[in-house]
Amino acid sequence: MTGDPAPPKFLVFFDDIQDAIAAMKTLQKHLPHEVCHKIKWFNLDMTMTYKEAEVTHLHSGDIWGLCTTESFGDGEGWMCPDIAIVVQWRATSGLSTPWQCWGHAARVHGESSMAILFAEKDLFNNVKEERRMCNRKLERNVLVIH
Repeated sequence: MTGDPAPPKFLVFFDDIQDAIAAMKTLQKHLPHEVCHKIKWFNLDMTMTYKEAEVTHLHSGDIWGLCTTESFGDGEGWMCPDIAIVVQWRATSGLSTPWQCWGHAARVHGESSMAILFAEKDLFNNVKEERRMCNRKLERNVLVIH
């Protein structure tokens, strides 16, 4: 890994602290031992001193990413302007939470970022119903000539 460029900085948001911890451990298992410490978890239960230190490490590039809860957005000055990837794991309370989490990405003018949502299909039932209604309207308005 020496000499390899660091991956883009990232945040992965979870609704549950235990899910964030489990995800971090899984990600670390897939990394070489010498860099597994570059991914951390971050949540409300941690001390302010720890959280401030980890945000500083994220800013400086000493760590690559955090598996976190919404608590990442609770701190003053915790914005890291060069976050390239923001992931929301599940959207159990609708789409407002992911939109807030995605707001942490690419805060530098001219930079781009990627937002990823892993959500239950039930969240999109209203979209499916709207599509069905639209298709029914189209079917009624189609003139079939034989």
